[in-house]
Amino acid sequence: MKKALFLTSVLMAGYFAAAQDITAATGLTKGKIEFNDFRIINSNDLNSSSVLLTKNDKINLESKETEIGKICSCGKYIAAITESLKGDLFYIPMSGQKVMKIDVVSKTGTEYTFQGLDINSGNQANYYARMTTAPDGYMYALNNAGTEFLKISDNGTIQNLGPISQFVEKAKTFDQETAVYGGDMIADAFGNLYVFSASQHVFKINPNKLSAEYLGQIKGLPGNYTVNGAAVERDGSILLGTSSQNGFYTLNIDTMEAGFKADYSLSVYDLSSPYFLRQNEMDQISKDYGYSLYPTIVKNSELNIVSKSDESAVLNVSIWNLSEKRVYSNTVTVKSAGDYQLKLNGSLLPGIYVLKAVNQNGKEVINTKFTLLR
Repeated sequence: MKKALFLTSVLMAGYFAAAQDITAATGLTKGKIEFNDFRIINSNDLNSSSVLLTKNDKINLESKETEIGKICSCGKYIAAITESLKGDLFYIPMSGQKVMKIDVVSKTGTEYTFQGLDINSGNQANYYARMTTAPDGYMYALNNAGTEFLKISDNGTIQNLGPISQFVEKAKTFDQETAVYGGDMIADAFGNLYVFSASQHVFKINPNKLSAEYLGQIKGLPGNYTVNGAAVERDGSILLGTSSQNGFYTLNIDTMEAGFKADYSLSVYDLSSPYFLRQNEMDQISKDYGYSLYPTIVKNSELNIVSKSDESAVLNVSIWNLSEKRVYSNTVTVKSAGDYQLKLNGSLLPGIYVLKAVNQNGKEVINTKFTLLR
């Protein structure tokens, strides 16, 4: 069914060219929680930005759950946004159990619903303010109390994985459990998630084990600084944004020290970027093995294994789906440094896969996720 969502744009023709920058949900007035627009912030000049969609704009929205012609408004409160690996904008409004998917180029979108705690009850523990995209291609969102953890595919399939128990238990040790509310979430290249609460507390989450580790409280931020947005920058640092009377700070996750970066006049409710924390470490591991895989976004069923060594090798290649089932196998003979093509010949359905390669000595030299598009 089609309906109207009042949300469109001063749309940037170069949106995908600018996708290396930071996407933000912002408001016009510092210290006030009232969503105004989604915008791209230039990572080289944080005070330079371009509006993508505003709360007053209109797009064509498809939903299987609502009546034809019903007007859908994003509301005043949006604090959980991310982009899929395909470039679609996803967000969770603070009303109703729904996830919104928006293509900012075609001005179309889809509304997906999920089963969970009543967000409309006014209980802030149930609100979603943290959302990110992980290297496995899924998007993840955690409600304020940590009692609901969503796993979202780019086609709108939503799994409610339940509570992150260690997060919930740690929240009870604070003077106020609201100390873990709000904030944002990022991912690292190894698949871990990092939750930042508005009160500057940081947790590391393993989404596969549904476990959490408390990393501590951020040092170096003003006392009244609320962490409303977090995103990994191009250089691997973490950018923090706020709705309070402050600007952008950067965070070193190893020392938990934050430093001032730039003033910003708008209220920031959430941030998103296409980068992963610790990507350099992952790249170094691949470099040490001497082999890599490209592209990781595959459109024509052709992959390339890149050898950085002049040594010959026989690689046993296998491809696995996210259910850990092997769906493809082949052998690649490497004779010297260069690219070696692997043709899938349309044997796999679109989706997220893991390619593994083991050399003749039994050593795994590639273990990389890739996305196969239609």
